[in-house]
Amino acid sequence: MAWDDNVYCAVDIETTGIDPSGGDRIIEIAIVPIYKGKIVKDWIYTSLVNPKVGIQTYAQSVHKISIKDIQSAPGLEDILAVVRKYSRDTVLVFHNARFDLTFLDYAAKEVGQLPLDVYYIDTLEISKTVYGRGKKLETLAMEMGIAHKVTHRAYDDALVTANVFIKFFDMFGWERIHEFLRRWMGREY
Repeated sequence: MAWDDNVYCAVDIETTGIDPSGGDRIIEIAIVPIYKGKIVKDWIYTSLVNPKVGIQTYAQSVHKISIKDIQSAPGLEDILAVVRKYSRDTVLVFHNARFDLTFLDYAAKEVGQLPLDVYYIDTLEISKTVYGRGKKLETLAMEMGIAHKVTHRAYDDALVTANVFIKFFDMFGWERIHEFLRRWMGREY
């Protein structure tokens, strides 16, 4: 299938837990740009994030990220500036967009910024339509023969999300994939 001229950016975050309203925050982010069906390695962004909160023991064991690892990492304000830069004139791609975007919105609120206003596509939503139920990222990767593994680290998982998106785009083409295009303009808290 022919690709359009959009730049797509697969995004993944890792967090201190699963509840931003309960104080959990972003501790790692990765953005993997895709252009014309190819990952643009020179444009990839990945960073640990210092949210200035503790990391639950369980989250440390899942992500292999400790307080010591994030002490000198950029803060939420710096990370949001990067996300806003990457989201200009692009379409963001997530697996479970609501989770990542909600955390990004809480981060924006915490540093006194407006929520993100972005266009995005969710590979979880595509999988629900294609398979009749949502599939985990690692399941999709395995079924699609994607060599990269889901490790619960932002770079690896964003890379897998990018490859899953590329496979879906190649399978269904621009018109069908763009039926999944959504706009996120923040949410009420």
